[in-house]
Amino acid sequence: MTSDSMYDPMHSGPTGGSDADRRWWKTTWPLDRHDALRLLVLLSVVIGVGVVIGELLTNWSAISAARDFDQDVAERLASRRTDAKNDLAHWMALIADTPVKVGLSIAIAGWMAWRFRRWHEAVMVGLPLVFEATAFIVITTIVGRPRPDVERLLDSPVNSSFPSGHVAAATVYAALAVVVFWHVRATWARALAVIVAVLVPLCVAWARMYQGMHFLTDVLAGMVLGATSVLIAARVLGPPPGDGAGVEIGHNDRSEVPV
Repeated sequence: MTSDSMYDPMHSGPTGGSDADRRWWKTTWPLDRHDALRLLVLLSVVIGVGVVIGELLTNWSAISAARDFDQDVAERLASRRTDAKNDLAHWMALIADTPVKVGLSIAIAGWMAWRFRRWHEAVMVGLPLVFEATAFIVITTIVGRPRPDVERLLDSPVNSSFPSGHVAAATVYAALAVVVFWHVRATWARALAVIVAVLVPLCVAWARMYQGMHFLTDVLAGMVLGATSVLIAARVLGPPPGDGAGVEIGHNDRSEVPV
């Protein structure tokens, strides 16, 4: 990981005037080759586990009861559709649509890079999304689980159901909560970040099942994939150099405050 001496977090705000601050995009990249290797190994493990679980759910006769339960849940949701719920599901699922998710992530990461004059927080936002998306594409291609046998409310270029990429992407929004915990000590703000991080994937999970796009086990797997991606990114990156939980945004001197 990049050495702390390469940049000074005490001058990470946009008003810093040092030469190092003006060259932050060259000197503050937080990942090195060792980190990249760790990420590749962990990605391989996540993909391997995901493929095994997906194949078991799709083809293993010993858990046919679980597949029957999945189908029963899908049929119940489909049988209780209304125009109002259809609209609600559309807007809830939109939160994790690829253009929306990528656009928001780029905008948020860009703002963080500008605000802190370093890559650390921006990478924390983007890395889990890249990790999750890569794992999702490989797993869903290999497993190829059919979608629920109900009328679907929309089409998708991806015909495989396991895991739910939308739910995994929605869960990755939790990376923002990690950044909040790095920089905000207020209990209400941390609690709000956790609540949002939990509610967003739950809403998207319901919407995708309601639309007939995924089984219950698909959305659960998506949540696990997204949460794992965030945890791995946070573990590999670690907190920003010179900072830690309880560093409060908005202080020009970027000094530490007690938690």
